[in-house]
Amino acid sequence: MTHHAAKLFPIALQELIAIGEKARKQREKGERAGHVARPRGARACKHGARGQSFTEKEKIQLTFNLK
Repeated sequence: MTHHAAKLFPIALQELIAIGEKARKQREKGERAGHVARPRGARACKHGARGQSFTEKEKIQLTFNLK
């Protein structure tokens, strides 16, 4: 079993490196274009309810209304 893992590790490592390089290139391309990617939290909620907090009872009610 360890022999199998030893053969797969270099392949997985190369895949991860390739993914990282692709992400880096996309980031650099975006920075050159003049816009920087914002973190998810900044764009997660664009409607007027931002900052509104709900009680547990309200959260449960909203959850059931969505189903």
